[in-house]
Amino acid sequence: MFAVTAHSWLLFPAVMILTLVLLCVALVILMARTLLRPVRMNDARANWILQRLTPMDLGLEFEETPFAVRDERTGKPLKIAAWWIPCPAATRTMLLIHGYADAKVGAIAWAPLLHSLGWNILAIDLRAHGESEGVHTTAGFFERHDVSQVINELRAARPREAGALAIFGVSLGAAVAVATAALRDDIAALILESPFGDYRRAVAAHGRMRGLPGGRLRDAAVRLAEWISAADFRAVRPELLIAQVKCPVMLIHAGADPFVPKDDIAALDVALASRGNPLDVLWNIPAAGHVLGLAVGPEDYRDRISTFLKAGVTASPPPTC
Repeated sequence: MFAVTAHSWLLFPAVMILTLVLLCVALVILMARTLLRPVRMNDARANWILQRLTPMDLGLEFEETPFAVRDERTGKPLKIAAWWIPCPAATRTMLLIHGYADAKVGAIAWAPLLHSLGWNILAIDLRAHGESEGVHTTAGFFERHDVSQVINELRAARPREAGALAIFGVSLGAAVAVATAALRDDIAALILESPFGDYRRAVAAHGRMRGLPGGRLRDAAVRLAEWISAADFRAVRPELLIAQVKCPVMLIHAGADPFVPKDDIAALDVALASRGNPLDVLWNIPAAGHVLGLAVGPEDYRDRISTFLKAGVTASPPPTC
């Protein structure tokens, strides 16, 4: 009888430990999957959250303009969905890149402003977002190659309209914009709205906001996500790559941003200052939440964007659209 009881006492903690380990493993897998596969911004979500479905809802004519790129990881074709919003007679194009779990329908919030400044606009869905193909989002690691190919195709198809090409990136889109621009020498200007400096720190901040486990479990989830996607998130840290960008950069911080840690803001500011480019602009909007600078002061926002682009983009004067 004593032996049975002792055995039971040994079995119980073993089962509990095994259960805890399995729960931790399951949680790490779930967190990694969430990082890699965001909920897509489909029409139903866009209509409910954004109250728009296409640029027409903002009074802008557009064309569906999909691109077929080569997936850098698999070597297979990958469809990148896009909207082309023309500005008649314009010889400059702004590439709009949305944030995590968003899509081009979200990024076009900035389209009326940029269009009014005389820019054609190309708004794209990143891989694994919106209507684009792809299973995993990779913090810019593979996206930079997708976007670079989109730029090549755009220049080939519309050489006049893309005489000067700039990129406007939002949150994750800002990281993709930096990583893309670091690969090229033909980008006229870069505007980064609410960028993070290091994807890992952004993941930690987002996890704390949602009450998710941190520490080793979070780190294990990030490493698992990198292994599953074959991506190296550290290789595309904006705080490092921004120094490699050859064009003028405008960095816009949201002062009340819960998703971008203060360490990231400080690291990005130092990186921008180290470039020594007199055309670079650093702007902090104290009252703005994440990617909400435009909503705080639309007129001031427009004026600052206009001033930066006029100073940094050397091309023919923009038309009135």
